[in-house]
Amino acid sequence: MAKPLELGLELTGEDALRFHRYMEGHEELPQRGREMMRVAVRLAEKEQL
Repeated sequence: MAKPLELGLELTGEDALRFHRYMEGHEELPQRGREMMRVAVRLAEKEQL
């Protein structure tokens, strides 16, 4: 049987370092970001088999 695909993004090297530095200064999500995250979680749960 085929293994299910895992959605995600893997950053390496300079991209990972830049993302980590960005996130250090932006630990809190703005209101719009929280709303988008809720929608993403609901969609992901709905799509799970």
